[in-house]
Amino acid sequence: MKVFLGWSGTRSKEVANALELWLPDVLQSVTAFVSSQIHTGVNWLEALRKELAECNFGIFCLTKDNCTKPWILFEAGALAKVLDHSRVSPYLIDMDPSDLPMPLSSFQVAHANEQGTRDLILSLNRASDLWSLSESRALKVFERYWPELEPKLESEAKPLGPSAETGLFALINVKTGTALTAAGVPHKPGEPLEVVTYSGGDQETWRFHKIEKKFYAVVSVFTDQCIDVEGTSPLEGAKIHQWEYRNGDNQKWSLNLQKDGSYLIRSKHCGKYLAVTDQGIKQMADTGSRAQRWWMVPIFGS
Repeated sequence: MKVFLGWSGTRSKEVANALELWLPDVLQSVTAFVSSQIHTGVNWLEALRKELAECNFGIFCLTKDNCTKPWILFEAGALAKVLDHSRVSPYLIDMDPSDLPMPLSSFQVAHANEQGTRDLILSLNRASDLWSLSESRALKVFERYWPELEPKLESEAKPLGPSAETGLFALINVKTGTALTAAGVPHKPGEPLEVVTYSGGDQETWRFHKIEKKFYAVVSVFTDQCIDVEGTSPLEGAKIHQWEYRNGDNQKWSLNLQKDGSYLIRSKHCGKYLAVTDQGIKQMADTGSRAQRWWMVPIFGS
């Protein structure tokens, strides 16, 4: 039986990766798939659709921050079209069932704790078409392997805080009038940043999480990754891309208000500024250019 593991964001990914390795130890009839197994260079969306069509069971590792993400809802909807609802399970890491949107709220949930994971294993065992254990045997195997999974359900990444307590903004470049967007494939570290005509989508929406006094992580609502200077290079023109938050100074930014109401967005690790250049989004020393200034436009009702 092939199990699809859906995730979005750092903590969700940690749990999905732990389940990928742990589930086949408990139920040998199970193989698990996570989207990070799709190799660079293939048609990512087509490969994902193919995997979804081949899966017999779906587990979605959910947090308060990711349960409304477009890709989570796309994957859940796609699985719901080909599977009985009893074979799709939201796995709740830090939330209650009442927080779930449709279609996730229509599935039988499991909490990411001992009782919830035990129930999930029994559901997987019953869903196996070719080979399953007796319930008593499945419970004995679960009890044996649960201590290996339990500590991995705790996040190793520094939390960025709940999105409900942070403002949502579009970042509009003063020179070009275009919006900073999280381009590329969701969930893949190192994807580029670009500027596009503002459309109001999640790709153009950013959360500001205060990490230290005067410094913020600037996190994409679309990818759950933050604005990051490639490596830790202080060089002029170093590339700016997206990466999982790792508490590095190259991921921390201060906001410097200008007289016209725009902002310079300054990197903590080198003192250079987020800028639009002919070669893409780079870090640049302050030159007074309008390409280094950004309007922070609040997004209300989000």
